Amino acid sequence: MNIILLERVEKLGQIGDLVTVKSGYARNFLLPQGKAVFASKENIKIFEDQKAQLEGENIERKKEAESLANNISFKEVIIIRAASESGQLYGSVSAKDIAQEITNLGLSINKSQIVLNKTIKTLLFEDVSIKLHPEVYVKLKLNIARSTEEAKQQSKSGKAIITTEITGGDIRSERAQKDAKRFDKKNNDKTDKVLDDVLKTDNNTSTNLEKEDQEKKD
Repeated sequence: MNIILLERVEKLGQIGDLVTVKSGYARNFLLPQGKAVFASKENIKIFEDQKAQLEGENIERKKEAESLANNISFKEVIIIRAASESGQLYGSVSAKDIAQEITNLGLSINKSQIVLNKTIKTLLFEDVSIKLHPEVYVKLKLNIARSTEEAKQQSKSGKAIITTEITGGDIRSERAQKDAKRFDKKNNDKTDKVLDDVLKTDNNTSTNLEKEDQEKKD
């Protein structure tokens, strides 16, 4: 399907470009979002007549976005979530959750402005991009932690509190590994006791059989 872009679309083109895209992409995203129009003869003529105005409006919106980006009063977004010792969240964090937290901090945005290509399911400390305009992006630190105290630790260390470089490829946290070792030791102790009991039983049985054989001989 041939369309005319009404704004810059990443990896597709600039405002005014005539491009060909899949029908579903155009009908489900570009056209409803007002990012493009059908490249009919009528629309091409209308765009040519309004091109200067559209480009001027785009420049103004871009300047406003740049000014907004330069005046953001915070550089970090903290989201507190329950998680296991290994850092796995009991649930997940979505673009909607991030957008809501940023809005609470004073920058009103929606989930479509969060550049997120994954569902977050672990504790995290990394950059997240926010689209303020098709040509203006700002990066903020996304800090997902189990508590405010842990969020401070992650911010200070620059990484999530998850130990990934552990002998044997164990990606569990150090505390989780210690708990696992205690559990294994406890189970091993139980196993040793059972074996001892079995050996004692076998020895007693052998002794009794020897006594019976001796009594028969007597």
